[in-house]
Amino acid sequence: MLDRRLGAVLAEVLLAGFVAGVTVFLADLLPAWGWPEVFSPSAPVLTAVIACAVVLVLLRRRFTVAALLAATVLFGLFPATGVALAVVAHTAGARGRRWPLFGLTALLPAAVVLLTQPAFRWQYVLVVIAVSTVSCLVLPALAGAMQAQQARLVVALRDRARLEERSRLAEEMHDQLGHRLSLITMFSGALEVAAEGKDPELRQAAGHVRSTAKIALEELRESLGILRPGGEPAEPAEATDAAGTKADIEGLVASSRDAGLEVAFDWRGSDLDGVRPPVRRAVHRLVREALTNVHKHAAGASVTVVVDHGPDLVKVVVRNSAEQVAAERLPGTGRGLGGLRERVRLLGGTFTAGPDPEGGFAVTAGLPKRANAPLAEETGEERPGRIQSGLLLTTGLAAVAALLLTTLAFVPPLTPADHEDPLASVKIGMTPEEVEAWFGPNEPAAHAAAEGHEPPIPGDSYCVYVAAADPPDAETAAIFRFCFGDRGLVEKTWFEVPVPEEAP
Repeated sequence: MLDRRLGAVLAEVLLAGFVAGVTVFLADLLPAWGWPEVFSPSAPVLTAVIACAVVLVLLRRRFTVAALLAATVLFGLFPATGVALAVVAHTAGARGRRWPLFGLTALLPAAVVLLTQPAFRWQYVLVVIAVSTVSCLVLPALAGAMQAQQARLVVALRDRARLEERSRLAEEMHDQLGHRLSLITMFSGALEVAAEGKDPELRQAAGHVRSTAKIALEELRESLGILRPGGEPAEPAEATDAAGTKADIEGLVASSRDAGLEVAFDWRGSDLDGVRPPVRRAVHRLVREALTNVHKHAAGASVTVVVDHGPDLVKVVVRNSAEQVAAERLPGTGRGLGGLRERVRLLGGTFTAGPDPEGGFAVTAGLPKRANAPLAEETGEERPGRIQSGLLLTTGLAAVAALLLTTLAFVPPLTPADHEDPLASVKIGMTPEEVEAWFGPNEPAAHAAAEGHEPPIPGDSYCVYVAAADPPDAETAAIFRFCFGDRGLVEKTWFEVPVPEEAP
């Protein structure tokens, strides 16, 4: 169990590292591809973006909906975080989230672009975001939903095969043992009739054999009910409303003490009278079967029974010490622990049984109180499937990263000069802070390049200059000029300046 948890933590850490690495890689390449600086922020901002992406990836299982919404908003602000969105969307799809939620999240990146980007960028960024949303949100969500559906189908087919095998075993046992017990009942009845008036003791013994065989046949039919599809165990002790409660377990412990077993009992938390019946019956069966095994195989050992009723889980631990004295071994079928494991698995819990590190033997089970709890991880023979799923997820994320890289790299972004009115988003009267939010801060290099090429400056105003993201091979560069007075922005304009040739 510890190895599984350690492996899961390591897998999450590796996944978060992969997301962080791809995000840094894309953010470093965006300026070279002509993307505006707002999409490739400075080092402190980029660090915060990566930290948010990693946190969303790590919290996606516990807060799936919130992580999905936050990841889509982050993707609209910084497209380099598309791989983080793909990871969160895959988990949300596997969790069976409703498709209206995915419809909303598919529109969020576009809405973020419309609210945060200048008008001259809308056309290009919306197209890129729409294409990237399909590869980073829609496709991973569909893949997660299909994987989850496949896993459910595999579990359903496995359970169906088990039920069919159990039904076949039940029929075979009933045919074989039932036939023999019926013959015993018939022969003992005939012997009872033949001995009537001749040998009272023989007649009494024959009657006892007949009644015992009849009871055994009825008990066999009741016990075989659990093996048939939809069957439930018919043990009287488990069928009552008190099954699995504190009083019920105390009764089991008291019975074992009366039989000579040294048992310590510890109940933690509230009683189980409000817990669903299958869980209570499983608690009863776990304690009863574990104590029975101690009677059979370690009658001289001391036993500790612990039932811990937590907020979401009922944990049962039955641990016996190493046997100090030799005791007579009672016969058993050897299938009790297998039945417990199957019962716990069907409830979505975890089960372990084996030698205790301190000596002796321990049976431990965790039973979820919710009826829709996911199935517990299977035993080691299922690990190849999990490895294949991990490889599939890694391959899928690499494909998402490649699609995102291709989309961002091979579609050149528009510049403000490519728009019919690149300054349409800026209104007269805006404050310097509002204008800076659209076009960025003043650039001294742009101011210097504008000297001798700019139109006259309005009186009683000061101006800020921002260079447009022109193609690197252009002969001219576009510069935006914004002049401010006492009432905010008084003039907005842009003009072109020649690009100086580089010295040989």
